Amino acid sequence: MSILQPSLTRKSEFAFLICVTQFVMKSPSPRFVAALFCFAFAAIVFAGDFKSAIISGGGSLSLPHVANDQFLVIRNFTQNGAGTSRGVVTVTTHTGGPTNVLTAAILDPADTSAGSLEVINDVVIAGPADVTVMCGTAATDCFITYRKDSQ
Repeated sequence: MSILQPSLTRKSEFAFLICVTQFVMKSPSPRFVAALFCFAFAAIVFAGDFKSAIISGGGSLSLPHVANDQFLVIRNFTQNGAGTSRGVVTVTTHTGGPTNVLTAAILDPADTSAGSLEVINDVVIAGPADVTVMCGTAATDCFITYRKDSQ
């Protein structure tokens, strides 16, 4: 063999490639990396701009002002513990006074009776509006998830 001629023939190159490919495909690393990439990409694509906040019992929170060409989506509003009153989402528009648009769904782990689960409703609020969230008295805390977006 000359110095310029490769040491592997075509047949041995092909056999080597098959061995390496079989070894790589049998190891879990490439599959794991491919699955991790798919899940990470899906999380980035579908995560959105939802924000969450926890409000202590009896407290309140003012959400960002909703301008004329925007809307606010409240996806989840729950309250831990029964308490004496429910949490409320109140909307104030420039044309009218405050209006209650959503009450908190109560999550009470002590109540295990059938039918004790409540529906978690969502609401879309068109601007212009000011939105205030108040947690019920004697509740341990309230949890809200929302997103503000342009039309």
